[in-house]
Amino acid sequence: MHASEQMKIFDSIGSLLVRLGRAHRNLIRREMRCLGLCRGQPPVLFALNERDGTSNSEMAKFLEITPATLTNKVKRMEKAQLVIRRRDPQDERVNRIYLTTKGRGLLDDLHVAMKAIENILLDDFSESQAQVFKESLQKVVENIEQHLTVAD
Repeated sequence: MHASEQMKIFDSIGSLLVRLGRAHRNLIRREMRCLGLCRGQPPVLFALNERDGTSNSEMAKFLEITPATLTNKVKRMEKAQLVIRRRDPQDERVNRIYLTTKGRGLLDDLHVAMKAIENILLDDFSESQAQVFKESLQKVVENIEQHLTVAD
């Protein structure tokens, strides 16, 4: 393989998506640190805002992560007093997760931070360019999901 062909690999859509993902993760990590959060915690907070009292397994399924990964996040969030876990009174085997006052109090700041991140991502995009970009990314996700469904 020639050097010019190798350079094309680094300009491929896959490479660009990896670079985008890494840059986005780093940006979120920085912005969340300012709020005293880890980058994986906002989805849990947002989900609990909509469905407070969700069980551990329901939340893991909703967020598309393993129950063990969620448990680690929740333990850390519990130490920070953002959430509390309580046993389900009807089924003692089930833990339910609830936002605390402190966790609920972060939601407005979190929305502002997420909007700021979106603005950084779409800086110098017109509204129509931003819409086309979002639709294109959604289509790429759908293509991959459809391919994975067919391949399984």
